[in-house]
Amino acid sequence: MSTIIAYFDSSHDFPEEIISAAGFVPYKILGDIHQTNEPADRYMPNFFCPAAKSWFTEAMARSSEWKGIIVAQGCNSTNRHFDIWKMHIDTPFLYWFNGPLKDDHVAAKFFKNEIRGLIKTLEDQFSCVISNENIREAISQSNAIKSRLQKLSSLRSERDITNREYLDVVINALQNEKNETITALDLAIRDWSNRAPFPAGKKKVLLTGSDITYREWMDTLDECDIRVVRDDLSIGERYFATLIPDNEDPIDSLVAYYLGVPKPATKPGIGKRIDYLMKVLRETECDGIISQNLKFCEPFAYDSVTVNNTLKDHHYKLIHFEREFTPVTDHQMMNRLTAFTETL
Repeated sequence: MSTIIAYFDSSHDFPEEIISAAGFVPYKILGDIHQTNEPADRYMPNFFCPAAKSWFTEAMARSSEWKGIIVAQGCNSTNRHFDIWKMHIDTPFLYWFNGPLKDDHVAAKFFKNEIRGLIKTLEDQFSCVISNENIREAISQSNAIKSRLQKLSSLRSERDITNREYLDVVINALQNEKNETITALDLAIRDWSNRAPFPAGKKKVLLTGSDITYREWMDTLDECDIRVVRDDLSIGERYFATLIPDNEDPIDSLVAYYLGVPKPATKPGIGKRIDYLMKVLRETECDGIISQNLKFCEPFAYDSVTVNNTLKDHHYKLIHFEREFTPVTDHQMMNRLTAFTETL
């Protein structure tokens, strides 16, 4: 019998620790770039986010393997297709988690009530008890993973670690059983710490924009002699940029954490996002910045103008482009990236 409760979360907004506290394995739905989106194309227009289509396609194909699915507040496009999930995905349990857009005291109160509602629904649905102690244990487990990912991330600028290897460890942390993930991360830390020094021929970059969900795109960067040493992606540093605080009430701890993670373009607060990127660039020396947005990913496309102009005003070298959702190598993009690296 499956122990997985899958969740759809277009950025890092859903408190997966509650799933763990309920005794299940949280699994972030990321789709499969190698599978056609034809099933989703039956229900969604051509201009819809292709990554979200891929997530929907995976849910249609694999929902029978999971205990249920939780869909979290995301961007405007992904929020609109929850009704499609209700009508066309066969699952015994489908739940909408309405996380707040803002991060003020009103949003904190709202978020806390949403978490309490989720807890009660899970307890009723699965006849389980989610105690404060269960939540504290889940938080401790989550922090153990995040602290290890922080260590691995810091090694990117020091050792010979490919872009694919980094993406792999983050995806595994989002989709695998947590104790197994901790063991795997400990092994990775020992391995990466003993790698050869950072290759002299590679350029160090900060990667920002839409989330990268497939390894082939990261391979393309390596082929262009580019290594991502910092990022602000949800499938990346946003997931582990900070640890969950140890408050008296564990739900307050989750509220403080999730409202305090670095801002994506799907949330108000572009100034905070810029401040975070500037902080990252002060912490780690980067040769340049790669800004990209997935085709039809409008929130990051809108943000990119202001964000990129600000970074350029601070004399950082930056390239921006829109990319297709495909594992096939984009040689035009490679030519642009290669030309960019020659300027660094």
